[in-house]
Amino acid sequence: MNDSFKKIAKAIKKSANIALVTHIGPDFDALGSSLSLYYGLKQLGKKVSIFINDELSENQKLLIDKNVIEKECDCTLFDLFISTDTPSRKRLGVYCDCFANAKTSIVLDHHKNDDLKGTYNFVDTNSSSCSEISFKLLRALKVNITKEIASLLYMGLSADTNSFVNSNTNEDSLLTAYKLVKLGANTSHINEIQYRTQTLKEIELKKYLYNSYKMENDVAYCLVSYSDLKNLKARKADCDFYSSELISLQGASIAFSVIESSKNFYEISFRAKLGYDVRTIAEQLGGGGHIGAAGAKINGASIETVKDSIMNIVKKFESKK
Repeated sequence: MNDSFKKIAKAIKKSANIALVTHIGPDFDALGSSLSLYYGLKQLGKKVSIFINDELSENQKLLIDKNVIEKECDCTLFDLFISTDTPSRKRLGVYCDCFANAKTSIVLDHHKNDDLKGTYNFVDTNSSSCSEISFKLLRALKVNITKEIASLLYMGLSADTNSFVNSNTNEDSLLTAYKLVKLGANTSHINEIQYRTQTLKEIELKKYLYNSYKMENDVAYCLVSYSDLKNLKARKADCDFYSSELISLQGASIAFSVIESSKNFYEISFRAKLGYDVRTIAEQLGGGGHIGAAGAKINGASIETVKDSIMNIVKKFESKK
């Protein structure tokens, strides 16, 4: 059962030193939901720090102030930890223990929660983004939603709905977007960076994708081995868009990418068209997510073995449809 925003707001108001954390390999929604809270809580006179241990993409750096982000966290300095957009403890990475041992903690998320529990929790799987939840909380705290905060929230909402075309887009998504635009969100700049700006690196990575992907019946996939990643001079995060790109192929109902981010450790990203459920598939691999977008991480002997395991699960679920 969710705690009320009133109860969560009360816990925030009682705290003086607040730490914000989000999931490893943060996407735009992770950044939007946490950074909007960072600026909003500062308005309330709180001492706030935001911790992200991963490198950001070039496009992310164009939309946020990376200078406010810290890496090293002294857990003893904070009386409250807030996690955004993260359904499991392991997804907090190096900040997992800090969050687990915090005097008071809050979980804000829109994913089906695995094992991450705070002192207070608000998890709404009907929200298309965690940025929508942060927006509601900031409103409950009576924070002034500045143009900067509105832009960060819109950035996260737009990214997690893929500019409002993904199946998770709903009435509340559009209503929230309308409110954020009215509050001054810089939509033209956000759209330019998120959807119309590509680095030479991204073009090279797309070239690899379209030269390497495979299609089996209505399933499109791409495999990126550790050596492929090194040859591309890329990180796993650089290839995160592969499954989203593949699901746009005509005839593809399900798409996935398998990326060997370190030796024999594979990170899998799933996407699905309307009517298909990849969350259930990801859960069979120890992962989770949404019906239309999910992920998992597994160890395996080879990338082909991992791919075969995925295809067997996909075929099993498709045969039940």
